[in-house]
Formats: sequence, structure tokens, C-alpha cells
Amino acid sequence: METGKNRHIDPSVFSKANFDNLTTDEKIETFVQSYRVPQKKSKAEALELLRSKLDQQSIEKPTRSLRIYWSAAASVALIALLTTVYFYTASSSQIIASKGQHLEYSLPDGSEVTVNADSKLSFSKSGFSEKRSLKLEGEAYFSVMKGNSFVVETKLGTVEVLGTTLNVYARDNELSVSCLTGKVKITANGQTVIIEPGEKAELVDGTLKKITNISTDQMAGWRSGEFHFDNIPLISIFEEIERQFDVKITTKGLENRFYTGGFTNKNLTEALEMVCLPMQLDYEIKNGNKIRIEPKTK
Repeated sequence: METGKNRHIDPSVFSKANFDNLTTDEKIETFVQSYRVPQKKSKAEALELLRSKLDQQSIEKPTRSLRIYWSAAASVALIALLTTVYFYTASSSQIIASKGQHLEYSLPDGSEVTVNADSKLSFSKSGFSEKRSLKLEGEAYFSVMKGNSFVVETKLGTVEVLGTTLNVYARDNELSVSCLTGKVKITANGQTVIIEPGEKAELVDGTLKKITNISTDQMAGWRSGEFHFDNIPLISIFEEIERQFDVKITTKGLENRFYTGGFTNKNLTEALEMVCLPMQLDYEIKNGNKIRIEPKTK
């Protein structure tokens, strides 16, 4: 299968002059980029076409040049790559919310999830109803259908529910789980805590703690654009504003300062005012998405 004569290889991408100087990985990548799925054929049909060509090559005498060897090797690599991509996309899914974006999604078992800005949720579609397991980076709100165990894995701990509504926050070294209905079991750092409606579990300095008498209205207020904080580091507040408005904030002199209050994600200026005014801070917006914040000068 010579590349110069194969109508499924793009000659503008594949060049022997450059090909000889590439590493093995780069050669495979070159073939992947140059391969064109034949018109009116699906990926599965294209894979079968490549397999049949390899079968034909296997019975030919090895009298051709080294170019044929690399062509066959790259075809094998391409089949493996496309097969992997095909089965991966068929069985796996990722829900990625960019900065300034909230996403709602229905899981295969009927459970509902809302993903906060700058967050990612991944799971396997295959057999999800039997093994309900997801991985979360960031923050998400879950309304879980009753059934077998529903597990949310984070890098700091595991959250397990049977049928409930809950909010999971897992960013950097922070883990916080709030229960709105039902029961939730949290396991982190070798410790386990079970929480019920109006309770929250937080991992603080390696210790998993239960906090009671929390307003359920504020547990996942971010879903409607409302954010509430109770004695939270100011730096964390501005990190949340960055996520909600897709802006870049630089701060000065805000270490060891804490904030109790809130903001909405409807208007950037109003959000900054709600935080900066009570904290005696000055802010400046440049080019629409760059903000500098520092204490007011006396």
C-alpha cells in the first residue's frame, strides 16, 4: 500500500522526505493525520477496509521496499487507534463546564446533575445503571434516582449515596459535601462520616468533620446563580468569581482575610461591589476581563 498511490492517504500531510527523520511515535501520528475515511463509509467500514488490505499484504511476497513495511505498520497502529477511540467514545463520557458556564445533564439511570463552572465529570456509559460510578473535578449538584449504590469519586475522597440530592465540591485540597435529602456517606483520608439533610461534611487539615444546622437553600444556591459564604478566605471568593465570569483576577494584601456574605453571577460589577465594598477593597477592570484588587489606601 504505497502512500503515493493510496487515495485514502493525504499526500499533503504525508511526506517521505520528512518521514524518515521522525520518531516512531511521530510516524504513527503522521499516518493518523494523513488518513482520510473514504466517502460514504462509516468508521467501522473504514476499519474493515484497512483490515482487508492488511490481509492481502500478509499473503504477498516481501519483495517491496521498506515503504510498504512502514505503511503496514502504520495501518495496524491506525486500526488500533481508531478502534480504541471508537470503543472509548461509545462507552465513556465527559461533561465539561468551562468558566462562565453551568451545564445540566441527565445520566443513563435517570439521575440529574448540574455541573458548576470550571468543573469536569466523567463516567462510563456501559453498564452505568448497574455500577453507578463517576469521577468529579470541581463542583456538581446531583439529584440521584433510587437504586443501587451511586458513587462520586474525587481525588480527596469518595461520596456514596442510595437516592438523594446532594452537592459535592472538590477543588484543589478542598472537599465539601452537602446533603439536601436522603443520606450520604463520605470517605476520605481513612475516615467515614454519614450526613443527613441540613448537614455538611468537610475535609479540614486532613480531618473529616460534620457540620450541622446548614440552610439547605444555600447549599446549592449556585445553580440559580447565587453564592453564599461563611467565613471563607477572600482569595477563594475571588477564585469563584473568576470561574463564574471567566475573568482573571490578581490580588494584593488579601492574605489571612475572610469573608461572610455572597454575590450573584448575573453582573460582574455588581458581584465585585458586593464583596469589595464591605471588605474595604478597591478594584479596577481592564480590557473587560482582567481585574486588579487591593485594600483601599487610607
